[in-house]
Amino acid sequence: MPKNTVGIQLYVWHQVLSKEGKTVEGELERVLGETAEAGFAAVEGSLSYIASPQKAQRFRRLLAVNRLVLPSVYHGGSYHVRELGEAALAEIVRLAPFALECGATMINVNPAPIGREKTDAELLVQAEYLNRVGDALRRMGIAFVTHNHAPEIRNHAREFRSNIARTDPKLVGLCLDTHWVFRGGEDPVALLEECVWLVRTLHIRNSRDGVWTEAFGDGDVDYTAIRDILAQHGFAGPIYVELAYEDKTRITRPLKENLAISREYFRSIFGY
Repeated sequence: MPKNTVGIQLYVWHQVLSKEGKTVEGELERVLGETAEAGFAAVEGSLSYIASPQKAQRFRRLLAVNRLVLPSVYHGGSYHVRELGEAALAEIVRLAPFALECGATMINVNPAPIGREKTDAELLVQAEYLNRVGDALRRMGIAFVTHNHAPEIRNHAREFRSNIARTDPKLVGLCLDTHWVFRGGEDPVALLEECVWLVRTLHIRNSRDGVWTEAFGDGDVDYTAIRDILAQHGFAGPIYVELAYEDKTRITRPLKENLAISREYFRSIFGY
């Protein structure tokens, strides 16, 4: 299997720092320093963290200090209504140069859920704007992928499959979030097998008895099977461990320790 880049999605830092009355941007030295000390090579953070010349310069400097890379950045946006799609397109095009400045060559978005299933008409509009964003970013030298939470996976992955069927694979790839697939009621191994040809990156975490664990390890999702599918198809993209804590998560260690434990478990499964 190719020795791909293994990184951390910074969402868990947002959770931990919020409880301390702090922000990821305000604590970037600590966040990136402890991520590097845990043995990770990469991070994926929000596009908002680098959304000005000053922010991008600072982030780029701290990446270099900690010998980290930023293969991709995460962003939101609504695409199912034309006015919202136009706004999302304009914003990403405006901010994308900052991603390139920090070394990111992929932008990862999760089309915003709306509290109900999107209609067929809304999904058609969403696909149109995903294609338009993908085309605009491709012209800038940036790949574009869509991420999933549980809403896109419900009802036999209706929205997830709609996005795949209605977008151009040359313009729109996938960031498969394996545990949100599990939460949405689908088998992440089977869904990965179905769409691996379109997967450019992954977010991974695990749970026991449905509850997110404080560190990445054995649990409800079989990551040896995930590894085997990726290896069989020559997957070469970054993989991000995305820890996240919920009310029932039992936290017994500082995040720094959980990051290091997660890194070693990842190595034990994926071999790098």
